[in-house]
Amino acid sequence: MRPWHDKANAEFVTLVDSENILGNLFNLKAIPYGIMIDEAGRLVKSPFSINVAKKETLTMLEKWLTDPAYNATLLGNVKPASKSLNPKVIEANARFQLGLTLLEIGKKAEAMTEWRKALALDLKNWIIHKQIWAVENPDKFYDGNVDYGWQKAQLEAEKEE
Repeated sequence: MRPWHDKANAEFVTLVDSENILGNLFNLKAIPYGIMIDEAGRLVKSPFSINVAKKETLTMLEKWLTDPAYNATLLGNVKPASKSLNPKVIEANARFQLGLTLLEIGKKAEAMTEWRKALALDLKNWIIHKQIWAVENPDKFYDGNVDYGWQKAQLEAEKEE
């Protein structure tokens, strides 16, 4: 995360949800996403697709930082968490978490097995897709810019299988 944060000259704190806790809580299926928390520790903006290269994202963040009334407006628009009750999604999330733990203790093959089982249960979960791809092909994610063209080709290849 640090290289992208620095490249964007971001002046805000960036946290990485490496255990996908918020992803599970809000039933998120894609990354990156942003969450805004005010100085009082309150969630003022539900998870949203974030791209600091987009002017509208920067404008929103700048307004939030400079206009105290905007914080209240955002607080009024926060949506409650929408954790999935679908048993397949719940199992997929559990298998994803197990995979993270396995990877952390050096069991990459076992982690990949759990993530593939998780993906079979929740095919539209891009967090799982990208975790598999990033571990198998770190050069497409961590050497400079993320290769979105490669991801699109990879997705097409997987559809053919």
